[in-house]
Amino acid sequence: MSAPQNADLEAKLEKLECHFTWGLQRDNIKDLDNIPEKLLDRVKFCHRRYHATYFNILAYVSQLEGNNEAALEFLGQAETILRGEDPFSEDSLLVTYANFAWVYYHIGNLTEVSNYLGKLESICKGIPRSAQYSAKVPVVYGEKGWAFLRLGAVFYQSSKESFQQALHEEPENVSFNIGYAVVLYRLEGLRGRKMNPESSAAVNQLRKVLQLEPSDSEAMVLLALKLQNVKKEDSLKLVTEALRLSPDVPQVTRYAAKYFRAAGSVDKSLEILKEAVKLAPHSSFLHHQIGLCYKQQLIDLFQVKKGSRRVPAGDKRALAAQCIYHFKKAVEMKPSNVHAQVNLAEAYGENRQLEDAEKIFSDLLGDGTLCDSDRQHCHANYGLFLMYKKKSELSAIRQFKIAYKMPVQTPARNLAGRKLKQIAERQLKSKDRVSEGFEMLAFVCTEDKQERKAMEYTMRAKQCDTPSVDSLSSAFTKTMKLE
Repeated sequence: MSAPQNADLEAKLEKLECHFTWGLQRDNIKDLDNIPEKLLDRVKFCHRRYHATYFNILAYVSQLEGNNEAALEFLGQAETILRGEDPFSEDSLLVTYANFAWVYYHIGNLTEVSNYLGKLESICKGIPRSAQYSAKVPVVYGEKGWAFLRLGAVFYQSSKESFQQALHEEPENVSFNIGYAVVLYRLEGLRGRKMNPESSAAVNQLRKVLQLEPSDSEAMVLLALKLQNVKKEDSLKLVTEALRLSPDVPQVTRYAAKYFRAAGSVDKSLEILKEAVKLAPHSSFLHHQIGLCYKQQLIDLFQVKKGSRRVPAGDKRALAAQCIYHFKKAVEMKPSNVHAQVNLAEAYGENRQLEDAEKIFSDLLGDGTLCDSDRQHCHANYGLFLMYKKKSELSAIRQFKIAYKMPVQTPARNLAGRKLKQIAERQLKSKDRVSEGFEMLAFVCTEDKQERKAMEYTMRAKQCDTPSVDSLSSAFTKTMKLE
C-alpha cells in the first residue's frame, strides 16, 4: 500500500470509537502486567453480561504488550458472546469490530482492516445520525465507561462522564447504572474523607442499582460500607444478604471482609479473606486486606501491653511477619498501591527493619507521579516512622508540616495536624521550648486560614524569645562570676 493510501487508512481508523482511540495511553495505565489476571478473575466470577466488555479490554491490553494473537482471540470471544445475547443488536459489535480493525492494522493485515471497516460501515448505515464507521450510541459510551473504570484511577473522571452520556439515553440500563455507581464510589473514596450518606452521589446511585437489580451482591456490599457508620443495622443486613447470595465471589467477599474489619470483627474478616484468596490468589486487594487484619491484631496486642500485661516478643514478631508477607504480596501484584507500600514500610518498622522501611518511603517521596493525596499520605506516615521508630522528632515535624501544608482535606492531613498540636502542647510544658510550641501552633493556624489566632501565637512566641530584665540580670551575674 502506498504512503497516501496508508495515511488515508490511518485517518479512517482514528475516527473509530474503541479502546485504541479513547486516549488510553500506555504510560497512564499503572500495573499493566497485572491487569489481565484481575480481568480474568472478573470474567470467572461476574455476570455473563460483562464478559464481552472485559474481553475487549483484555484484547487492548494484550495488543499493548505486543501479543496480537491473544488480542484476536479475546475479540473473537467477545463477538461470540455478543452474538449469543437475546435480544441481539448489531450496535453491540461496534467497539469489538473497531478493535479488530486496529489489531489487524498493527499486524499489517490491511485486507482484514478493510474487511472490518466494511462491517462497521454496514452497521452504521442502520443507525440514524451516525458517521461512516462509528456511531455515538449508548452501548459505545457504556463500553468506554467500563474501559476507563477498569484501567485505573487516572481515568475515573472520564469513566463517570462516559456513563453519564450512556445513561442520558438509557437511564434504566443495568450495566450502565452499575458502572456509574462503582465509579462514583471510587471517586468519593479517592477524596479520602467520610461523607454523609445523604449527600453521597454514590449512595443514591447504589440504591438505584438495587432497585433495578435487587440481587446485585457487589452493590450491596459497597452500599453497606457507605452506610456502616450511620445505619449499622441496615448495613449489616446488606452484607449478610450479599454473602448469602455470593459466598464464593471474591469481588463481594473482599468488601464484606473490609466491612467486618471496620466493625471490629477482625477474626471474622480474616476468615472470609482466607477463603477468598484461595479463589483469587493473585488479588492485590485481598492480600492488602489480610495484611490490614494482621496489622489490627498487632495494634490490639499493644493495647494489651498498655494494660500492664507483658506482650510475648514471639507474638509480636509473628504478627509483624504476617503483615510483611501479605503487604509485600499486595505490592508485588500491584506496585502502584501506595497505601500497601506505606503499610509494608510500617510493618518493617515494627520488625526493626528500619533500612527497608526508609527505602520504601524514600522511593515513594521521590516518585513524581504521585497524586497530592497519596504524597500527603506518605509524608504523614513517614513522620510517624521518624518520630516513633527513628526517635527523630525534628525530622518528623518537617514531614508533618509538609503534609499539613498540602491543601487536600484527607485523614493524612488530619493526622499530621493532630501530631503537630500534640508536639506543640508538649513543648509548651517545657521551659526552654515554649517559643517553638507557639510557633508550631501559629503554623497550624496559618494553614487553617485562622489569621488572628496565628498572629496571637506568633506574638507569644516572640515574647518568649525576648529576654526579661530578670533573665538578663541573671545571665550578666553568671558571666561576671566566670570572669
